[in-house]
Amino acid sequence: MNSKKLAVILPGTGYTKDKPLLYYAQTIAIKKEYEIVNVDYDKFFVGVNYRNPDEMNAVADKAYEYAAERLDSINYNEYDKVVFIGKSFGTIVGARYATEHNMAPTQIWYTPVMDAYDKAVGHIVAFMGDKDPIADVNAARKKAEEKGIPLHVYPNANHSLATGDALVDIDALRDVMTITNEIL
Repeated sequence: MNSKKLAVILPGTGYTKDKPLLYYAQTIAIKKEYEIVNVDYDKFFVGVNYRNPDEMNAVADKAYEYAAERLDSINYNEYDKVVFIGKSFGTIVGARYATEHNMAPTQIWYTPVMDAYDKAVGHIVAFMGDKDPIADVNAARKKAEEKGIPLHVYPNANHSLATGDALVDIDALRDVMTITNEIL
């Protein structure tokens, strides 16, 4: 009998489920017979000044509340395996929700935001670029080591795990998806 599996897709701000990391992760999950739940809170970030911390925090809280409401509608007891697949802001959503709801799902973090590490629970694997302007790679390595989170760092890659060299980016994407496939 096949186990019942759920993959929750938690995008970043501006990095939707249709962009490469989340699109291919979802494609792998579907092939492995996961049910998919996409949580789309991007509308909250339209027109937001990302350089204004007060504005960002207020919008992030609203986006989290929206996501939590959507996630609360899921009966997790129906599933043998639950995976949160987050990109950037989505890593905070997944980590915070899991912590606040006493869950320990498997989590796949694409370019995690540092705040996610503070609420890290469950089996987690993370991926980031060493030229990510949003996260400090050395601080991320330290936090990941403290929490026992495998962190895969890609040279010259930014917050989308892109370098600007298509062939290098495709190789990195293949590596990320190979690991994602193993986890799923």
